[in-house]
Amino acid sequence: MFLIFVADDQSPRLLYILNEILFKRLQITYTVTNNYDYFMRSHMPKINYSSSFIPNCVNIPANTLLYQENIRKIEIDVTPNEKFQYAFFNIPFDFSKLIEAPKQLIPFDIFSASFYLLSRYEEYIVPKFDIHSRFKAEESLAYKHQFLQIPLVDIWAIELGNIIQKQYPEKNYTLSEYHEIHSFDIDFAYKYKGLSKFRFYKKALRNMLRFNFTELIKMFNKSLMDEYDTYDFIFDELEKQKVVSIFFFLVAKKIGQHDKNLLPTSPVYQQLIKHISSKFQIGVHPSYHANAIKTMLQNEKDVLSKISNQPIENSRFHYLKFKLPNSYNFLIESNILNDYTMAYANKIGFRASTCKGFNFYNLSENIATSLQVFSPCVMDVTLKNFEAFTPNEAVIAIENLKQAVKNVNGTFISIWHNSNLTDTAEWKDWKAVWLKMIAR
Repeated sequence: MFLIFVADDQSPRLLYILNEILFKRLQITYTVTNNYDYFMRSHMPKINYSSSFIPNCVNIPANTLLYQENIRKIEIDVTPNEKFQYAFFNIPFDFSKLIEAPKQLIPFDIFSASFYLLSRYEEYIVPKFDIHSRFKAEESLAYKHQFLQIPLVDIWAIELGNIIQKQYPEKNYTLSEYHEIHSFDIDFAYKYKGLSKFRFYKKALRNMLRFNFTELIKMFNKSLMDEYDTYDFIFDELEKQKVVSIFFFLVAKKIGQHDKNLLPTSPVYQQLIKHISSKFQIGVHPSYHANAIKTMLQNEKDVLSKISNQPIENSRFHYLKFKLPNSYNFLIESNILNDYTMAYANKIGFRASTCKGFNFYNLSENIATSLQVFSPCVMDVTLKNFEAFTPNEAVIAIENLKQAVKNVNGTFISIWHNSNLTDTAEWKDWKAVWLKMIAR
């Protein structure tokens, strides 16, 4: 489908969101004009984005957000909506004066609302952070109005496509296909295997002081497989289900309070990285402080590239810890193409209200960037430790999220850890949750 779009100005924000909604989600090509005479004479399908109503085309009321260049605090009134589920940036119209208004008019600025959510506008406005300096899920519009587990932007896009098709029945829009990506963060490559002598005996002493003889046996009995060495099981199941996966490696230069993996100089760890990178997509897992230090992020990416002997294009920040726009700017400057961090650590759902990839929009510079952002909606630690779900409750929650993604032909992305697919008491029965999640 090809249509003509009329607006008062072709601002960077407007052009960005038109590309996200019309072209990427509905595969509709378009031209934008501010010449209303040309627009009225055109015989193409038409969208009017202005403060006035034009008959015989799709009308969307224009808020001023997409024409602004700064960032300001916005009071937003979210209202339930039968067709669109939720709406904001509502513009009142007197429907009694309009002919066929329900067919031709969208009663809120769907483009400004979508831009607000995809750009993560709220994360720039004096945000409140948790103890790890992460934007708090509880401060988000989606959490406060209970649509965190709904890919609202994608639902809006489909409804917009339906309205365009209703106005122009001979025209069709197209949706992408449903996909799944089941990714892994390698925060602890092994529990004991590959540790330096100092770290190994330090852990042994700690177990002795705690009279934890079971762990001591695991440490010194070389015939026992390392508890976190779940890789063969993971590979077999991924292959069996024909599942796409990405492995993100933490390759911090130093051991720290939040970075406790094997060092990248470890031959054992290097062998693991080379083995996995020969079978699956990989990405860097920038360490706890790397989100705020560009040179550290670049170094870790280069180290992983050297070990794997391949370019590194994917990233997910350790602890899901990043700040906009700087962390994403660092990724771009480090030639990272795709980021998979856009999720909350303590809540499942869609942080940017979408389950489809989108380009990062830098609000501080008011420009669209080349960085593709992908939003995971579920993580093992979130399910168990923060949402406090039982394994059965987790299965139900995952199925609900999957169905929400399938409804809009999106991409379901999960985060898991090799160290949590064990048979220990703490993670007992969670292996079954993962197996059910990846089952086709």
